[in-house]
Amino acid sequence: MKFYGSKEGNDAEVLIGSKAVLDKHDFVSTGVLTYALGDIMEVELPQYDAFGLGDKVKMTIYSKSGLFVFETTVVAKDHGSVIVINPPDNRKKFTEKREFPRIDIQHDGLLHVLHDVKKKNKHHFDNPVGISIKNISMNGVGFTIEDNSIVDKIVDKHVQLDVEMDLGFSMSCKTEIVRKEKSENGIYYGARYIEVAEMKTNALRAFILKNQVESYFVQKRDAKYKSLLEKKSAVNQ
Repeated sequence: MKFYGSKEGNDAEVLIGSKAVLDKHDFVSTGVLTYALGDIMEVELPQYDAFGLGDKVKMTIYSKSGLFVFETTVVAKDHGSVIVINPPDNRKKFTEKREFPRIDIQHDGLLHVLHDVKKKNKHHFDNPVGISIKNISMNGVGFTIEDNSIVDKIVDKHVQLDVEMDLGFSMSCKTEIVRKEKSENGIYYGARYIEVAEMKTNALRAFILKNQVESYFVQKRDAKYKSLLEKKSAVNQ
């Protein structure tokens, strides 16, 4: 992987609109980078059909901030564009609001153990308490707790919880509360992971990547639909 020029501190948006070249074996196609956030990048190009899901490609980006050359993988396609992975080494060259992208989801989970570090006591629930997962990333999770009687026990930060999340696969982890605030659905908690089974890390990364791609396509299509409605309304006026 090669990088040229000085990129430290640049926002990822500097890449938007840059010329991007995808090279697969003996086939080369040139397009425009239209999206770069978190783990994914989108390139619009006329020969998008030449690339298949899982294809390994070399990507070259000609941006105002310099020249970027790296190996990546095609993970999704839309009409007129392909989505590729934005490698960690490339992401490190740019500043983003979050170190890891946080995606909104609607999944369930169970709270098994509550550990108050300050009081040095631990409570095991005979009947696990249901939680509703609102968002997730590679370093934390946001959720609400269905049983209001539990809310008073989580009075401050640094309370640790053993939870089991149902993400289409079971993922158990230990978390620490870092944020607590009122929401429309009760009390919202933001927690960071303390312990995650190593064998589950790749599954979590794949889950987040899949949802990030799906969310982006939904937003993109909604934006196109809204634009068409606005144009139609302007014509009828």
